[in-house]
Amino acid sequence: MLLDIIGPAIVGPSSSHTAGMARLGRAFRSLFAKTPNEVRFVLNSPLFATFRGHGSDRALVGGIMGIKESDPILRDSFQIAKDKGIYFTFEEEDMGDFHPNTVKINGSSGESFLTVTGASVGGGSIRITAIDDFETDVTGKYPSLVILNADIPGALSKIVGAISSSDMNISNLFLSRVDPFRHEALCVVELDNEPDEHLLSAIKRLEVVKKVSYLERLDSLV
Repeated sequence: MLLDIIGPAIVGPSSSHTAGMARLGRAFRSLFAKTPNEVRFVLNSPLFATFRGHGSDRALVGGIMGIKESDPILRDSFQIAKDKGIYFTFEEEDMGDFHPNTVKINGSSGESFLTVTGASVGGGSIRITAIDDFETDVTGKYPSLVILNADIPGALSKIVGAISSSDMNISNLFLSRVDPFRHEALCVVELDNEPDEHLLSAIKRLEVVKKVSYLERLDSLV
């Protein structure tokens, strides 16, 4: 597609280091469903070596506040975060074989906590590789439901049934679990269209569902 060739419209010197990082921040904001009060950005060592010069720091901070990569106010994200009372730090970690542009976003607000791990993989594209401690493979190119459910027989069929009943088409579906003795799984459902409140409510009412988060489509700049 054309976007893969010329890259997205961005504020900053590099689509990989600016648009991708802003989108990773926006992914966290969408899944967290609110702006965090405190955020710890843990950057893979190769990214940490260059992130300030490429504007990755401001892109990440802007992203967790929902600022899009094409918005000129992204440059002022530090001051905006300060005005909102958001405390943030940047740390380095050698992540071994992880993609060089990998970042772990650890955010909190009150009693709510979330960790999103992902990488900017080029041209503004991202790949979310973990949500909390569940492995994932999510690009943000589709509106997605992220469902924490009981890891029991029939759970997945009930979730898929609720989606099918709402006339929504599933593009991709991923299921992940950390430990079979934990009795929890993370189901990521990528949809062709944005879900409405009726579908979200229907899924939340399922006995097998413990938590539902929504990841908005991230490659839309408007």
